[in-house]
Amino acid sequence: MGRLILLTAREFAETVAQPLRAAGADVRVATTLPDIETALTAEARLVSFGAGVIVPADVLRRLSGRAYNFHPGPPAYPGIFPSVFALYEGALHFGVTLHEMAAQVDSGPIVAVDSFAVPATWDRMALDTAAFTALMALLQRHAQALADVRTPLPRSPQTWSGARRTRKDFAALCQLGEDATAEEFRRRYRAIGEGPEHAITLTRFGRTFRLTNDLGGDIVRGGQPIRT
Repeated sequence: MGRLILLTAREFAETVAQPLRAAGADVRVATTLPDIETALTAEARLVSFGAGVIVPADVLRRLSGRAYNFHPGPPAYPGIFPSVFALYEGALHFGVTLHEMAAQVDSGPIVAVDSFAVPATWDRMALDTAAFTALMALLQRHAQALADVRTPLPRSPQTWSGARRTRKDFAALCQLGEDATAEEFRRRYRAIGEGPEHAITLTRFGRTFRLTNDLGGDIVRGGQPIRT
């Protein structure tokens, strides 16, 4: 079947690799760009899942076939932290996307999309947890096709839409204006949540005030506890 390079976060590696190995893939886990360079062979497929690493165009060109990414959001929310912007905008539906990787982030042809409803009671942790579960289901459904590195996956007629969000957009959302209403704070708090790597901030009197993490318990990434 050939080699499959799985680009993912270290804490996800074993969970994500399991269905691909069960499908017969020779999986090599990569968590950084140098890891990809080391694992590259004449016939290899790159699959990215929750990695947070942007793969340069020159690396994509060196692959023997198409590379694929599991995006934790629907086509209407390309870019970083799709759950954050969906919650802030009050989206009633969300989803996850399997697509071909391209030089521009979240722009390659779409293979499949799974959608689900977003209850009004969900916060960022709840939505990220549901998205991770949906991503794993999408991965399991396509694991056999991904393991066959010589054969490209069929493309869907679905296309990307909506603004492609960046870290700059997220940073701006975290900065609460001095004239913000209680409703605006509620919207942002639901979408952003509390740290430890991010928080809502407010600048007044020449000083920046940062919302402290009072929630306690596990630190969660992609709906999965990674440390306490």
